[in-house]
Amino acid sequence: MKQNFSEYRILVVGAGVMGRGIAQVMAAQGLTVYMTDLKQEYLDNALREIDRAIDILKDNGMADESYRETVRKNLHVMTNDGIPSVGKAIDCAFEVIYENKEAKRQIYALLNESCREDCIFASNTSGMDIFSVCDDVVSHPERLIITHWFNPPHLMKLIEVVCGPKTSEETAAAVRGLLEYAGKKPAVLRHFVPGFIVNRLATVINRELYYMIDQGWISAEDAENAIRYTDGLRFGFEGPIALWDFVGLEIPMTVAKDVLPSLCNDTQSIPLGEKLIAEGKTGVRAGEGLLKYPSPEKYAEKRSRRIIQMTKILEEYDREDRCDD
Repeated sequence: MKQNFSEYRILVVGAGVMGRGIAQVMAAQGLTVYMTDLKQEYLDNALREIDRAIDILKDNGMADESYRETVRKNLHVMTNDGIPSVGKAIDCAFEVIYENKEAKRQIYALLNESCREDCIFASNTSGMDIFSVCDDVVSHPERLIITHWFNPPHLMKLIEVVCGPKTSEETAAAVRGLLEYAGKKPAVLRHFVPGFIVNRLATVINRELYYMIDQGWISAEDAENAIRYTDGLRFGFEGPIALWDFVGLEIPMTVAKDVLPSLCNDTQSIPLGEKLIAEGKTGVRAGEGLLKYPSPEKYAEKRSRRIIQMTKILEEYDREDRCDD
């Protein structure tokens, strides 16, 4: 595996929301990127959406026309049947297709046949045990790893890097280095567990909030505000571990003795969530979940703008922390 990340050639299989964002990130770093999908129309749409994403970055002072030119220069598109023609040149292949086991097996069989033995295979699955699914498909499974990006991938800094039982330390180190080279913040999970880090914690938090709302103890709006105006303010510079350290462990551990026995302990599902789905209230795209969204498109744009604004603040904190060190 190459140690000079500026020389990496990247393959992104899947040109949907996540795939095109990953391709944009890597191409913007000056890396040669090949983005593929089943149909040319999917690729054409992806290029239009990348241009639109760059427009938003420009409007918020995070990109200029030279950024767009760099992306266009380094990003090449082709349908999946073109993968064999570039496979031997690829150093890292990001698989970003839909969550279907057989479809993923087919893609990895193609990658396994087309790419070099030292090419890293990185799945963007949000929860599938790709290691079990493709165990008999991928030769040299030490180069198979999960890189779980967050939406929108060109804005969100964190990437969960999840190792399988056969993933080598060399692969994990190379992936971390490549993602850091691309300006991201990788968090490495050495052992595959459902939900990884972020979704695992989100499930815990929302199970309790949905339970409290379902019991009639609190409204959805007040639940949101309770988090936004406490942890929402702090977590950008001080995570939950540092928060307990700051408070002093004696206090939260004492509180925990009373809280733990009273927590919701449902293990099969979240009843209120199932009820909302049955009613068609599935979230932003439906216009309503626990909260209402009159204009899903405007909400998505506002969300991206706010992520940009928060990213600028976090980058300033990072600079400050480096100076302190």
